[in-house]
Amino acid sequence: MFDIVPWLMLASTMRFIGWRGGTFGLVTTVLSDLFVFIAFLLGARAMIEWTGGRMQIGRAGFREQLALAHKILLRVFVLLVAATVIVGLLGSARLGPSMMMGFDGIAFDQFSKLGRIWSAVLAAVAFMLVVTAETSGQVMLGAALRALARHAGWMVPAIAAIALLQFGLSGLQGVARAWVYALWQSAAPEMLKNFVYFFFVFGFASLRVWLTLAILTLALRESYRRRGPVVAIRPRAD
Repeated sequence: MFDIVPWLMLASTMRFIGWRGGTFGLVTTVLSDLFVFIAFLLGARAMIEWTGGRMQIGRAGFREQLALAHKILLRVFVLLVAATVIVGLLGSARLGPSMMMGFDGIAFDQFSKLGRIWSAVLAAVAFMLVVTAETSGQVMLGAALRALARHAGWMVPAIAAIALLQFGLSGLQGVARAWVYALWQSAAPEMLKNFVYFFFVFGFASLRVWLTLAILTLALRESYRRRGPVVAIRPRAD
């Protein structure tokens, strides 16, 4: 459970120090996405094992995790660019940035409705990329999308549930954000303000990742129960 904590803390730190944007902001955004994915990978392994399955891919050393992250995030980047271009061609250039920040939205608050839905879709795609990498030993976007389509009966409702979760947590985070903003306008010590803000961001990030993974894991496991076992999530032979 606690394996994802340092990675989400690092991702939160990248967002905290990169808020000014520019080149430095771009670098911190890339690092934030990397740390979010590693947290996502470790959380996926933990969630699958908690539900009685087994998964080896999340047990790899840090170098192997980085290599996997590089391969998967490249595929995700292709989807991000494609979605941004499509949205732009449809005349919604204003929403382009929220599409590019879709993977980041798996852990952090998205500020557009379309972006929240897109983050839910990306979470499912990333999850299937991890599962297919476990079962086949290869990272293939096409295979992950085909697997997602095969399990659409359970995964589409899961994506809808994650989207609703995104909207619900965004509302709660908006209320909490107002309290944090009020604290920042007060005469409280700067250290306290920074501490509260950091854990405000980190706390909601942790909640998003764990609930998202719980929904995806349970949905995919139920789909596999109906279709037959698979290596990544089949019950352990105890």
